[in-house]
Amino acid sequence: MLDSIKQVFINLSRPLAALALLAALLGLVSPAGAQPQTGPVDADFAPIDTLMRQYLAARKFPGATVVIGYGDRIIYAQSYGYADVARAIPLSPWQESRLGSVSKPLTAAAVMRLVEQGRVGLDAPAWNYISSVLGTTQPADARLKQVTVRQLLTHTWGLNRAVSPDPVGLWYPDGQGGFVVGARDMLRYHLQRMTLNFAPGARYAYNNTGFVWLQQIAEAVDGRPIEAQLTAMLGPEALSPGRIRFGLVPPSLLTPAEPRYYDYVGARLYAPVPGLYPAPAPAQVAGPDGAFTNVGYGGSGGFVASPLTVVRFIQRLSGQRQPSLLNAATRRLMFTEQTLADGTRYEGLGLSSYNPYTPDDYALNFSGGQIGARNAGTSTPREPRGPMLTVFVQSNGTPVGQGSEVVDNPSTEILTPLVFAMDGIANYRSKPEISTDRLIAWASPTQDHYADLLFDWAQRAFPALFPGAAQAGVFEGYRYRYYASTQTYLGIRDGQIYLYQPAQSPVIQPIASMATYLPQAQAELGR
Repeated sequence: MLDSIKQVFINLSRPLAALALLAALLGLVSPAGAQPQTGPVDADFAPIDTLMRQYLAARKFPGATVVIGYGDRIIYAQSYGYADVARAIPLSPWQESRLGSVSKPLTAAAVMRLVEQGRVGLDAPAWNYISSVLGTTQPADARLKQVTVRQLLTHTWGLNRAVSPDPVGLWYPDGQGGFVVGARDMLRYHLQRMTLNFAPGARYAYNNTGFVWLQQIAEAVDGRPIEAQLTAMLGPEALSPGRIRFGLVPPSLLTPAEPRYYDYVGARLYAPVPGLYPAPAPAQVAGPDGAFTNVGYGGSGGFVASPLTVVRFIQRLSGQRQPSLLNAATRRLMFTEQTLADGTRYEGLGLSSYNPYTPDDYALNFSGGQIGARNAGTSTPREPRGPMLTVFVQSNGTPVGQGSEVVDNPSTEILTPLVFAMDGIANYRSKPEISTDRLIAWASPTQDHYADLLFDWAQRAFPALFPGAAQAGVFEGYRYRYYASTQTYLGIRDGQIYLYQPAQSPVIQPIASMATYLPQAQAELGR
């Protein structure tokens, strides 16, 4: 497709009037006072829209997104509410958002790829893989050298954060006037000093530190940062840039490709993590703006990705979509419920998994939260050996709580109702993959951000048609660049790309939806 884009640019000639009419039909305007909704609307999914709006209102979130897949297709994607409340910027499915502990299955997939390649052993001592991190360090508790990779993946390695620190994402004073902040340094600092709460393998105890350890294993063995490994595994494809990254935290550093994050009204303020803000740093900030670092959470909870990319990840991890991330044997190994000494159920390797119908069927569950973000997903067949229905929900807010305590369960509050609502939509199994119309909020800073990215990519990909020197502007709703040497305008309006060459034709030629080329543009430009 990319090789022929120049001819597409030159030869397409649908009249602008016809496309304007289509845009008017697709550009559904929210009723006065209603929160905006962004995405290619399908009336058959009205029950999904109702549930999501109710969830948004009940939890007082500024915005939320739902992406629904069936088999290898994405069949619905909608955002409700705002990415930025003060600026009234609608949330968009294309925007990337903090994943919290949904990062863990991504990290597990990177490790399982190395297991599949024979470079990591599930029952080998995990300590042995991170000598580049630890150097000559010896643990205070000798049992740490007995911890296996499998035990890290199943949260059975010995740390119980109910009684011991699980401090990744935060910071420690280093005793020399500085601070230990990053995931790698935090892991080294912690492993040198910690005492396990129970013998490795004896019981289940959920924690973050084990997945930072797994991140360091993946990076030490593969040689690349884990976000680079995952982005290479997922790659750009239809609807998904496949990009996994560690997000920045201070609001001034967030681009329109990412929403703002909000704590609940009346929530406490925090002293920011040292070094997060330039001097003079604020004394206190809202929790989402500096109570933690995503780089510090690392592979346990620090990733940022679009909900479309997350659903593609689940589809390819489960083998529903090709190319699969793992071969069938490795996937079965990862999804099989592990036998844990304390009787804990439904734990696979790095994710929650169980067999709803037969030993060949797997249901997968994911959830994760930080201050200012909530995520939950499920992927399950709705009949024996049937394709998997995948539902993923993201929000950019924190539920109302008391003090630091947040009482919510998105799996039961929204995922289960959504799955049951899907069961009532008789024709969803035959739905095609969604169009790319309206995946980006029109006439917003979000669209402007992605438009400039696409312009830069076009100049790089097709320099003969779009040489670097250009005049930029806005005219009648078009954000455009004009290339005088080729007498060519490249413009974007209402989520669509247009080409105008007045010396050749008086017709403004529609090219494609922005989302058609964004995966390639983001991958090639790295932003």
